Amino acid sequence: MVMTIPDCRAGPTRETEVSLPNTTAIAIRGLTKSFGRERAALDDVSLDIEQGEMVALIGASGSGKSTLIRLISGLLRADRRAGAAAVTVHGRPVQTGGRLASNAQAVRGDIGVIFQQFNLVGRLSLLTNVLIGALGHVPTWRGTLGLFGREEKRRAMEALARVGMHERAAQRASTLSGGQQQRGAIARALLQRAKVILADEPIASLDPASATRVMEALSEINRDDGITVLVSLHQVDYAIRYCPRAIALRDGRVVYDGPSTAIDRAFLEELYGADNEELIVGEDRPTAATGGERTLAAVGG
Repeated sequence: MVMTIPDCRAGPTRETEVSLPNTTAIAIRGLTKSFGRERAALDDVSLDIEQGEMVALIGASGSGKSTLIRLISGLLRADRRAGAAAVTVHGRPVQTGGRLASNAQAVRGDIGVIFQQFNLVGRLSLLTNVLIGALGHVPTWRGTLGLFGREEKRRAMEALARVGMHERAAQRASTLSGGQQQRGAIARALLQRAKVILADEPIASLDPASATRVMEALSEINRDDGITVLVSLHQVDYAIRYCPRAIALRDGRVVYDGPSTAIDRAFLEELYGADNEELIVGEDRPTAATGGERTLAAVGG
């Protein structure tokens, strides 16, 4: 089932830049990913995300959210299969037909990935962790030796200031709270000069106050810098509050693509059945009838 079926034009059959509107930040065509003999974690997913959008990726555990984010970033390869499954970011291929593009590493420089586990080096200071985001913009020998110049450090402090963490720049990452580490990870993506930020369950392990600060930081970056943000969330309340568009996955398929304001508890139950209890929606949410149309339709029907 799907509300808005994305454009499913065939992707490229060879490693070339795709002719797409300049406003398309992420284009996905026919992605399928299986692990062993289990059912596909993703099953023929196609969608577009436009430049400057902030989009929530929602779904119960095992629905394919993390797999999709890793495929977009090139951390996983799609299944090799008939057809031209492809991922492009700003018109440049990340992978095609289950093979990484020859320039995938360069494209990854435009993609900032934020994980639930923060991925900061605990023994290093917060500032040094953020400076790692500059590795793609300094000579290899300097990056290897950790020799960052005054300009890189100035930019790193500016990035930390934007997420309210500049006063903790000298603090070891291991001594920071989860929310503070996650904001440090966002600052690192800023220093990377990412055009697209992929956040994989960035608030799943945080308390509500920390989760709000992290989502506020992502929202501000999206609004002020025009950076495209795709964030996977269990907490649908945050998707509704911060993301105008929501994409819902179930069993590796897109089952909803439309306004997040159209989502309420009853709609989640319609989409996910008993699994909807995983997806937290506040009891005081208005009915979705006030937030827009939310018709479900069978795929291909």
